[in-house]
Amino acid sequence: MHPAKFSLIFTFILAQCTGNLEFSKNFTLPDGYELAEVNKIFLPGTLDEISGLAWKRPNEIWAIEDESSIIYSIDPKSGNIKRKQKFAKNKDIEDLLLAQDTAYVLQSNGNLYQIHEPLTKGFTTQIHEFPIDQKRDFEAIVTLDTEPSLLLFCKVCNWDKTPAQASVYRFDLVQKKFDTEIYMILKRSDIQAAFRSMDLSEIKIQPGAAAIHPITREIYLLSSTDRWLLVMNQQGDFLGFHHLPPSLFKQPEGITFAPDGTLYISNEARDGRANLLIFTYQP
Repeated sequence: MHPAKFSLIFTFILAQCTGNLEFSKNFTLPDGYELAEVNKIFLPGTLDEISGLAWKRPNEIWAIEDESSIIYSIDPKSGNIKRKQKFAKNKDIEDLLLAQDTAYVLQSNGNLYQIHEPLTKGFTTQIHEFPIDQKRDFEAIVTLDTEPSLLLFCKVCNWDKTPAQASVYRFDLVQKKFDTEIYMILKRSDIQAAFRSMDLSEIKIQPGAAAIHPITREIYLLSSTDRWLLVMNQQGDFLGFHHLPPSLFKQPEGITFAPDGTLYISNEARDGRANLLIFTYQP
């Protein structure tokens, strides 16, 4: 066989790596998902610092990476970039979500970029500045069902004092305004109390990405710091806590869902290539 053809076939096999994996019982995913039943798609070098995902439509996921203010449209089956658009000057960008014809992109300092009609020639960008001028690092954002609001999760914010807790702030989608008061605080002690059979005394509460499950409407909160996945309802009750295997989750920074519940988690390149992990939902 010609070496070039062999190389292409080998690359394809690697990109479609699925199943037949074994993990310690200490590592789990929420009900309906199996760690061993994973499809791994490698991403191009442009997305080595991929930090956020959002489902757009079949065969299209939008992504951002934290070194430039660019929205990428990628094919979840191949990992190929289909199109892209720069929406602002280079900033430290961490997460995004889509609401009809608008994208909301989160900067690490808490600023929100509202991009109307993104990835079109007529796009416009508006910046909503976070109102508290202290050292902060936000990396996760979700939208609520119960009210027209976005929730922004601190990863490392000065006022939290310790990694044992993380503040959550609210952005009103009607008034296009941040609340200056903390919406809620995720505390390690409260999470530990909800899962008494687990030892969570050393975990850091540093959320890095978030998404709403399209069927259960639960919040999936992901952390790359200690590689964990927390499931909670929109009222703030903790429903599940899952340690993730570092062999598979090198640096998980993005999470989103297809409408059928298929789970997508992206890993930054770290010591290899950036990738997209795909888990079919089987409730």
